[in-house]
Amino acid sequence: MQLEKTENSQSINGKYLKGIMSIFLELYATASRGYKIYFRYTAWFIADLITTPIWILVFLLPILMFLPKEQWNNPTTINFFFWAMVMWDIVGAGLWSFGQAIRREQQTGTLEFLFLTNANRIIMFTRSIFTRGLELTIMFAYMVIVFKLLFGVDIILRNILGVIFILTLGLLIAMGFGEIYGALVLRFKNIGPVTNILEFVILGISGIFFPISRLPDQIRLISLLSPFTYIAEMTRYMAMGIETYLDPGFELILMILMAIIFNAIGFVTILYIEKNLKKTGKLGAY
Repeated sequence: MQLEKTENSQSINGKYLKGIMSIFLELYATASRGYKIYFRYTAWFIADLITTPIWILVFLLPILMFLPKEQWNNPTTINFFFWAMVMWDIVGAGLWSFGQAIRREQQTGTLEFLFLTNANRIIMFTRSIFTRGLELTIMFAYMVIVFKLLFGVDIILRNILGVIFILTLGLLIAMGFGEIYGALVLRFKNIGPVTNILEFVILGISGIFFPISRLPDQIRLISLLSPFTYIAEMTRYMAMGIETYLDPGFELILMILMAIIFNAIGFVTILYIEKNLKKTGKLGAY
């Protein structure tokens, strides 16, 4: 009897170990594929380097025109805009990198082939978190130089480890948000300009370019429902020491919970929609 229990225990442990190794192999394969695709199209990377200063000028100069001239070189003001540009990249990751991943597979005609495999659906469509993390790191260093050259201001970074943690957590939240959005893309196929519209709505209500404390009470309530509000608030708190609207410990707990809940909802939603589309034969249609 004791021998039988030991054998059963070893069998269960072996299955768990095999499952964990399988997940790591899928992560490695997904990351490897993502990096190969990213470095294959070097023109995209070069285009980002060229257009980043242009985007900064296009968006920040009109804002600065409405501010007193002494604010143009104010370290706090310029740093606020710097971290806003970083947050914009997080928002873009959720909608474009993760949310449009399924759409890109539809357009290239590989979606049905991928869904025929037993690969983890979330890992399959989240290769962008690896490339987006690399891109965010490169663009962060690049924007530090650009802001220094354009405005002559050093970037404030009081707690570098805290910023890295919050940005990583922010990418996980954006990934979960993108999975939910991507599942809707899978269901409704061509969504037209919705992604562009939604991106700017999120930027407006989430306090990306200004604190939500400056918003009217009614809009502020909507802002508190946006997950990107807390990413922006906690990033500025860690980087610049700017107080958050809610208690920072509470906002951090909210971010951790959102990272878990959003990814769980996204996973279940993708499986549900995939199952229904397979029944109707519309999985790969777009």
